This record gives sequence, C-alpha cells and structure tokens, in this order.
Amino acid sequence: SPAEYLIVTMAVTQSPAKPKVMKVMKSKAIMKRTEAMSHGIKMSQASGKIQAAPRRSAKSSSPFPGFQRPSASEVKQFHKLLARHFGERRPGKGKRNILDTVVGTILSQNTTNTNSHRAFSQLKKSFPTWDKVRTARPAAVQKVIRCGGLAPKKTKWIQAILKTLHKERGESSMEFLRKLNKEQVHQELERFQGVGKKTSAIINLFDCNNPDMAVDTHVFRYAQQLGWAPSEELRARHNKGSGTAWPAITRDTVYSHLDANFPDNLKYSMHLILTDTEGGLPVVCGARSHLGFDKRGVTVDGKPLKDVVKEHEL
Repeated sequence: SPAEYLIVTMAVTQSPAKPKVMKVMKSKAIMKRTEAMSHGIKMSQASGKIQAAPRRSAKSSSPFPGFQRPSASEVKQFHKLLARHFGERRPGKGKRNILDTVVGTILSQNTTNTNSHRAFSQLKKSFPTWDKVRTARPAAVQKVIRCGGLAPKKTKWIQAILKTLHKERGESSMEFLRKLNKEQVHQELERFQGVGKKTSAIINLFDCNNPDMAVDTHVFRYAQQLGWAPSEELRARHNKGSGTAWPAITRDTVYSHLDANFPDNLKYSMHLILTDTEGGLPVVCGARSHLGFDKRGVTVDGKPLKDVVKEHEL
C-alpha cells in the first residue's frame, strides 16, 4: 500500500449470557480494524493513549480574531466522545517515502479514496521508482492514473515536482522535509502547483512529526456544522465594525483557525477520525448528514451518535 499508519477502532463485545457486562463493553476500545483510508492513502494504526506532540511549533493565530470557538476543552470533549466509537488514532514508528504521501494526496483530489488509491497502486506498479515517473512520457503516466480523474493535470503537477527536486537536489526525494519545522514544510511544498495547505499539513502530520490540523472537505463541513467556523452572516456583521476584517470563509482560512485552536496532541487523532472513510466519522455522517455536538453528546441528523453507529453495524 502507498502508506502505512496505525489506528484503533471500536468494537462491541457481545455476550448473550452477560447483558450487564455487554452494556459496559460498548464503551471499551479494542483492536479490530488495522487499516484506514484517508486521502487515498491506506494506513495501519497502533493502539495506545494519545501522547504529547513530539515537536513544538510556533503558535499560530486565527484569521478570525475574536471568534473563540472551538475552545481546547470543547475539542477534548468532542474527541473523547468520538474515540469511544472510532478509537483514538496514534502514529506508529515506521517511516515511508514522503513523496508517496505527496503524490497520493495529489491523486486524491476531486475523486474518491478508492479510485485515488487504485491510481496510486497502478502508478507504483508501472513505475517502480520516482525517477522513472520523472522521465516517463506524460501520456504513459496519464494512462495508469486515469481512473483517479484529471490525469493530464495531475501528471503535469507530479512530473514538475519530480523534475524540480532532481534539478535542485540531484534526486527525486523529499526526505529532507523531515528536518524542517512546520512553517518550513508549508513554504517548501506550497511553491508547487497542485500542492496546497491541506497537503502540506498532511505531510507535517503524518511524516514530519509536526502537529498540523489538516482540513479537507469532511473537516471543513463538520467545522461549519458545529459552529467552529464563522457563518457568512456572522462574518458580514463583524466586518461592518471597526475591528480587523475577517477574510472569506474557505477551507484554507478554516484550516488556519482550527490549527490555531486545536490542542497539538489531538491533531493527529482528530484528523483521522474525521476523515477516515472506512472506519471514521464519515462512515456514519456523510455529505448529506448534519453533525451536532453539545453538552448532551454528539448527534448525526439529531440522533445520538451511538444509535447511528449501531444502525450502521446492523
């Protein structure tokens, strides 16, 4: 697989002879699934409690000054409730080729995880090294990644990255990013067409041990539904005042806001729970569903999360 990471998901232990024990076991995390799918990247996960972030980055600031949600305590409680059903996510010790993540994330744009994963697998099978991709005819690369959509555009982006790296560093590699801090990784990657804040944050999070709250379409939608990003109405009202104007509410500005507000040690786990399309929240709360969260708990379309999860397990 193009990438390997570590996850724990929830399972319900059932014992007809001991109904009282079964009720307690429903909130216990045990090893069941060993793979996840996020941004077209296959990941395996490991158990264990969430630990402190391995690196400290400069404190970022929100582009929406004065907008206080989510608070750190909100995020912690939300994560705790989600982890009961989807498990805490924690990175393993293994390393993989950073270019695998970059290319895999580019291939995941505007398509499904299944199609982008297939495109990546076919690319690696046809061209065993990134140098072979760099020197290949564009038409040959396009042919093997066509199932992921936008093949001509993605081929151009991927080969441009590889050619630039080879010209500047003499090799088709991004392993040097491991030594950079969070801000430097963003600067290095976002000079390339087809690579934005989401991809940079994913590299920071998965490969460079730099806490970074990557925001994709799932996270963006959930943040808006939870009131963790300003509404257009609130932004318009705020900008009529005399304070610092808020920028447009986009995935990138919401990324900057959430990254500034989320505790570093929860960014990895929260990101994967919110984006894992095989064992995370998107399984039970898709694009047409509405996520809710208050003192009573987490809801999907007004129903308690535990009931919605149970319905999907039937």
